[in-house]
Amino acid sequence: MSQEAASKLISQIVTAVSSCGLYSREHPVVAEFSEKAVALAEDLFRDDLLSFMLLGNSLILNDVPFTEKGLHISNFKKRLKKKKIEKIIFKKGFDAGEFSDFIAAMASPDAIPSCPHISVGIVEVKTGDSGVDASALMGEGTAKVREAYEGLSRFKSLDMVSLEDAVIDFIATLKKEMNVLLIVSPVKSHNEYTFVHATNVSVLTLFQAESLGLRGENLHNIGLAGLLHDVGKLFVSTAVLDKQGKLDAGEWVEMKNHPVFGALYLSKLPEITPLAPIAAFEHHMKFDGSGYPDTKKIGKKQHIVSQMVAISDFFDALRTERPYRKSLDVRTITGLMKDGAGKDFNPLLVDNFLAALRKVTPDF
Repeated sequence: MSQEAASKLISQIVTAVSSCGLYSREHPVVAEFSEKAVALAEDLFRDDLLSFMLLGNSLILNDVPFTEKGLHISNFKKRLKKKKIEKIIFKKGFDAGEFSDFIAAMASPDAIPSCPHISVGIVEVKTGDSGVDASALMGEGTAKVREAYEGLSRFKSLDMVSLEDAVIDFIATLKKEMNVLLIVSPVKSHNEYTFVHATNVSVLTLFQAESLGLRGENLHNIGLAGLLHDVGKLFVSTAVLDKQGKLDAGEWVEMKNHPVFGALYLSKLPEITPLAPIAAFEHHMKFDGSGYPDTKKIGKKQHIVSQMVAISDFFDALRTERPYRKSLDVRTITGLMKDGAGKDFNPLLVDNFLAALRKVTPDF
């Protein structure tokens, strides 16, 4: 599949929609762009289908992340979001007339009706027996996170395509295996902690969000925010990060700056969900306004997604053995979470997390 050809098709779609908005569905220029689009699509079909999916800010073409950039690509995503469309499927056999009808619907404020060869809707993760088990899906997602984090520095941009694709794998994993404790990965070595912890926090936050009924793009964005919550630690020295004993006053000040650095770093990335820098900044704030960064003077309240990420971060950090302490069992950790409800954590979210765990975890 040529991404360049797909980019040209998207350009034709965006230009046709703009032209239809300026003129009308019957205008010759709309017909011209429609005919060009049909011709371009011919080389992009896979098994007689051509699909676009929008997950978060990632565009997926025929189940492959689309990496091309440009103004038309950005406008295409914005139009899909505005129309609340998460997927478009073109079936082989659509013609310029049917495509023009689709373009006219895209240009109008009305909902888009499905046509015989063009359908739109929301993304549904298949949960049937696809031949891929939950552990394999989780392994694929974790590998994508590992690859994105390897060699990452404050001077290098994140591979957002891989990270957003990993979140898709995590959502699919939770569809196949409801017991989240069987999904979150153990840390096998010190070098793995950064990306494995990020992965686990993403999965645990997705688990909470799904139990609250969140779906689609909102769910994907929340998973991505969990995945990137600790990215500010890129700006903390390895001497501080790797220290096995208690941090001194200066080291603690440096460590406490990582939420600010993470939020600044993420806020500069193009088209990233605003939830990512928010969660990066707030995940060490507490429900009662304490914690860090200290925002009590301005009366800032912790965002609900940051509250979910904080619960996931706490849970995974304590269940993981670190050089300076032993891991804790799940009952001990959840007991500490109950003790911190109302002060450290949103009590309603703690109750929801524990109730969701009881539903899927035998003998919890």
